[in-house]
Amino acid sequence: MIERLADQEYIEKLCDVCRVGYFDDSMRLILEDVIKELFYSKHQNLICNLRPKHMERAIFKYTLAKEKTYIGNTKQYFKACVVSAIKEIGLDELEPLEFEDGD
Repeated sequence: MIERLADQEYIEKLCDVCRVGYFDDSMRLILEDVIKELFYSKHQNLICNLRPKHMERAIFKYTLAKEKTYIGNTKQYFKACVVSAIKEIGLDELEPLEFEDGD
């Protein structure tokens, strides 16, 4: 995978926007690597929308899954959590519909 300077700068910007630098070194390195791999994957257009709320949701979903089951390929599973978080975050923001009596 050959990185162009523009790509590298964009990946660094994504990491900054997602506040990856606030994590400890071991977690930060994994998050940076996951963002980089997703950027160069078929999910590039999706990953460009990555924000802190997505990272928080992905970490939460990964943690829940890890408590319930053995995860063999942790990095791949976490990447799937990130992609899923970006796709599903809108569902969390839905407000319930309120119906008037008689509707």
